Amino acid sequence: MTDLDSGADLHDLMDRALTDLPTPTDRLREGALRHGRPLRRRRRMVTGLASVAVVAATAAVMVPIVGGDGPVSGSVATDPPPTPQPKQPDDFVAHPGWWDMPVGEMRKRLVALLPDDVEVASYAQINTDHAPGESSAWSGVFRGTLRDATDVGPGSIEIMLTELPQDPAALADVRARHLTCDLDDWEFVELTGPVDCETSDLRGGLPYERTITYTDQGVTHIGVWRWDGAGEIYTSVANSTQRKWGPPASAAHPPLTPSELTAIAESPSWVTE
Repeated sequence: MTDLDSGADLHDLMDRALTDLPTPTDRLREGALRHGRPLRRRRRMVTGLASVAVVAATAAVMVPIVGGDGPVSGSVATDPPPTPQPKQPDDFVAHPGWWDMPVGEMRKRLVALLPDDVEVASYAQINTDHAPGESSAWSGVFRGTLRDATDVGPGSIEIMLTELPQDPAALADVRARHLTCDLDDWEFVELTGPVDCETSDLRGGLPYERTITYTDQGVTHIGVWRWDGAGEIYTSVANSTQRKWGPPASAAHPPLTPSELTAIAESPSWVTE
């Protein structure tokens, strides 16, 4: 027998090993938004959770009333019924549309849009992050690896087709995060060179497209967000095949240039059912 706490020893070992390691919070944030959004939007959100929590936490209590001549029978004190909560901006109801495209069909359309010297080396066909009862087949999401004819090294590509929220407040929030060049909340770990960001395709004075290029920790990322009707087309590439597209780089450059990626995002084939 020993009096050592193996759990505490493991905690201390991990704590020492992870001390001073940088945390790529920008990619964690953006990755969470990109990867979680199509899955969340395919599940019906439950409204009024706050009200339910209030009701569950509120119980009737007996309050004894003490008078000058001694105790008398008690009465029941209850809180008034909770005020109905207004609909939150993130309450989302999914509707069928071109954003539900199966991954096999997405691959077919992507192949037709790629430059002649670039091919799809591999792609994910199964959704391993599906919720209980949700289909494991990818729909509206393409994640794969591209390789050019010179075989200098592979790179990653991601395409996500998603429905935009119809709630005006939620739509404005998505626009502020996806279609502006206000990147004050982005946190780069080791930025090399400038961040190139531009908006375009103005409609009613508001941008409907954003393109970003930057190099962080030696990995160059290119992303294009584009709105079309009631949906969004997001495309991105990087010269990394690591999880979350972190270092080290797998090639000198991403498999597509910004202009090539933009042409793919702007293709009308994505919105044709």
